[in-house]
Amino acid sequence: MKQLEKPNWRKKDEKKRNFWLGTIGLLLLLPMIAGCVFIFKKVAFGESAAIGGKTISVEAGGDLQSAIDRAQPGDTILLAAGASFKGAFNLPNKPGNEFITIRTAAGDAQLPPADTRIDPKKYADVLPKIVPNVRGEPAITAINGAHHYRFIGVEFAPTIEGYFNIVQIGSTEEKTIEELPHHIEFDRVYLHGDAKLGQRRGIAANGRFLKIRNSYFSDFKREGEESQAIAIWATDGNIEIVNNYLEAAAESILFGGAQNAAKLVAADCLVKDNWMNKPLAWRGEKWLIKNFLEIKSGRKIKIENNLMTNNWAHGQEGTGVLFRTATDSGEQAVVEDIEYTGNIMRGAGSALNIFGGEGGGGRNLIVRNNVFEDISAKKYDGRGFFIKSTAFDNVIIENNTVIHDGSIAIAYGAPVTKFVFRNNIVFQNEYGFFGDGVGVGKAAIDKYFPRAEITGNIIVGGDEPTYGTINYLPDSVASIGFVNQAAGDYRLKTTADALLPKNRTFLKKTFESKQIGANLDPQTVGGR
Repeated sequence: MKQLEKPNWRKKDEKKRNFWLGTIGLLLLLPMIAGCVFIFKKVAFGESAAIGGKTISVEAGGDLQSAIDRAQPGDTILLAAGASFKGAFNLPNKPGNEFITIRTAAGDAQLPPADTRIDPKKYADVLPKIVPNVRGEPAITAINGAHHYRFIGVEFAPTIEGYFNIVQIGSTEEKTIEELPHHIEFDRVYLHGDAKLGQRRGIAANGRFLKIRNSYFSDFKREGEESQAIAIWATDGNIEIVNNYLEAAAESILFGGAQNAAKLVAADCLVKDNWMNKPLAWRGEKWLIKNFLEIKSGRKIKIENNLMTNNWAHGQEGTGVLFRTATDSGEQAVVEDIEYTGNIMRGAGSALNIFGGEGGGGRNLIVRNNVFEDISAKKYDGRGFFIKSTAFDNVIIENNTVIHDGSIAIAYGAPVTKFVFRNNIVFQNEYGFFGDGVGVGKAAIDKYFPRAEITGNIIVGGDEPTYGTINYLPDSVASIGFVNQAAGDYRLKTTADALLPKNRTFLKKTFESKQIGANLDPQTVGGR
């Protein structure tokens, strides 16, 4: 039987229905296609990829500045692996808030995994190299509010004769925070000085919302002038410095130390999981040596889980970390709301300098759960003290383990007020608490740490007239019971068969039932 043809009006309705069904299907499919593109880019290029961004490839000998100028927010610039790009490159200020990523053309599988520190020897072949070739100029300059740039898997060579900065973020002449560069990131990059000439500085990090992560800085050293891996002095902050190797002669990291037109103080900064080191081979060489880290001006800074190794007297007395206001940062300089927790300092002439006598002063410092090991005047030409202090307000020093051969504290000038010193393991040595003009013991404490709380500490070799019965005063370190002092593990033994007679007290009957001393696994400190 012959099938009847559909009326024309029904054919038209079916066409319309099929058209709209197809359109709706396509609209539903587009997000899936975009998602697939996004996933592909994430796999191929990591977090730098963005939906809608294009890829700009720069081969060996290509024009990197032209690629930077052409790139739009969300774009990725791929630099040929192992190639060198010579110049003094500028990051322009462009509209938009997606990152322009500048990275090696090698895929992520050829780089260390995310959140893993780069080893430049292992990955040398895949890192493109940016080489400054203009005397006195950085490899990278970001000024005039430049923002949203990210570098991944790139090597930055030293400047000509090691002058000034390899990377310069900000000019220090900005009058307002709105003029500052912002949202600039460095991930798994390698910056280094010249082995013979050194380098003044790696990154001048004078911008807002900066991240420096998983990277490697070496040979930052100079004869007759200071050198830093990273310095921060002309910003109001939010800066993260996480999981880097930082090798510098004067300071691995410096906050403050120079003035800025907007009179800013760096704030809301995080320094975590880094290894700050000075190679011992430098000790017989010409480089100016000072500290691991110094805060001359800064507020709300957290310093957590860092390893610091090898610091000796040279340009200063070999002190590892300084919390020291200084008017070379401007009259607005303050050191306040600082937390120094979970760090290991190993090998230094002295440990900490606490000074709030200039600028806006110093206040609110917490030093908690740290190990200071091999703090020695004899070995590192310093003074071997744990703390040198003056003119600071509200200082809490608790649950630290300090292996040192000098005084517990050397105090001078104005007193430290609201001073709490509890649950620490320290050594009396020759002087214990020493005060300028008054000598040692209770007289020094009364003058320079008035109404101090000094309780629950193990003070090896201490005396009861000075410290009373609220501290523990063993004759030798052997009675404390460390897990493995020879291997740098200063946790207290906890197993029943290992406990020495007083260890149960040392472990539990202290402030807030915390153990005395630090509780740190040395294998977990300093990142990876």
